[in-house]
Amino acid sequence: MSIIKACIIAVSMYSKIPMPQFAWDEKSMRYALAFFPLVGVVIGALQVALFFIWRKSGLAASVYAALATALPVVVTGGIHMDGFCDTIDALSSHQSKERRLAILKDSNAGAFAVIWAALYFLLCYGAWGSVAQDMMYSERTVWLIAAGYVTSRALSGLAAVFFQNANKKGSLAAFSGSAGKGFVCTVLLFMFAVASILPAVLSLQAGILVFTGEMLFFFYYYHMSKKNFGGITGDLAGWFLQCVELLTLYIVVITAGLL
Repeated sequence: MSIIKACIIAVSMYSKIPMPQFAWDEKSMRYALAFFPLVGVVIGALQVALFFIWRKSGLAASVYAALATALPVVVTGGIHMDGFCDTIDALSSHQSKERRLAILKDSNAGAFAVIWAALYFLLCYGAWGSVAQDMMYSERTVWLIAAGYVTSRALSGLAAVFFQNANKKGSLAAFSGSAGKGFVCTVLLFMFAVASILPAVLSLQAGILVFTGEMLFFFYYYHMSKKNFGGITGDLAGWFLQCVELLTLYIVVITAGLL
């Protein structure tokens, strides 16, 4: 029963998907992080479904690109994009670690956050437009991109468990601090492996490049967060996830020869 509760907690915490409501207890939260990638499974499945629905609908490619760009934000409620924006503001301040951490807690969005959020969505829109324009490779490409929603969350969960936490009182600390590391890491590694093998099966070149790109950015995340913030926070985790999703999107699209 604790595993089922943990799954519900993970999905309700990191998405807007309706889930049963109950009091969260430490025993259930201990395993919740293991099921974080399930939100990615849902987003990936919806992206694949959206592609096939669009292909039958006759709607313009621009409409599909807009819907595909918006879909992850609609499912998650923008929780990770919020962290992306806060992190951009903090990094752009060029202040001390203490000041950067204070900026992360500020609910107001600065000019740099707005600029980079707009740029982020513009880049997503362009990539999804490229997917729509080349029907020869689009079906395979969408499956490759869909896997990235799982791997990004698996890596984010592993970072939450193993990386130093800069905010001991934040939501990320609440989940990672009570994590049953053995179970959580086993599940996250399994999901990451499965979601990494799928791209390699569909396209060996794309699979290798995606894996390499994600791992390099994972290590960059470790050093960047430690240097600039003294560790990771929930906002930094959101920034990392959004960056990995965009990175995966472009690696797949470029590899498929769509740009």
